[in-house]
Amino acid sequence: MNDETKNLLESVRRGEVSVDEAYLKLRTAPFRDLGFAKIDTHRRLRTGAAEVIYGAGKTPEQMLEIIKAMLQSGQETILITRLEKHAAEILNREFALNYCEIAKIGSIGSIPAPSGNGCVVVAAGGTSDIPVAEEAALTAEFHGSRVL
Repeated sequence: MNDETKNLLESVRRGEVSVDEAYLKLRTAPFRDLGFAKIDTHRRLRTGAAEVIYGAGKTPEQMLEIIKAMLQSGQETILITRLEKHAAEILNREFALNYCEIAKIGSIGSIPAPSGNGCVVVAAGGTSDIPVAEEAALTAEFHGSRVL
């Protein structure tokens, strides 16, 4: 729970904000509009899977702003897919970015330990499939799956 949500709930408890007002704020709060991107800050609460940044078509500057907004909303681990090497180098100047060049995936924060909710097998048909297979495996690990 981020500080803003906690403060809102405390305001309801103290009687400063009505339940209906708080409900309306919480209903619209999950989305943060940056103008060029709309971030779903409550995705993990609703679905169990956190928001992921699709890097293709985004400038490094846009990704920097998205990352900052996600961190401000309380997301501790961030995954960026389809991330080109030059963009990863720029992001790494500001954040401790783990980057896999083969999969074109970057992550900020610690990848969670497997949750025990099953296992994912990633199979590839040949060497040209390796980048996509690596992307699938890393994405599954990011979401708490054990990968074979």
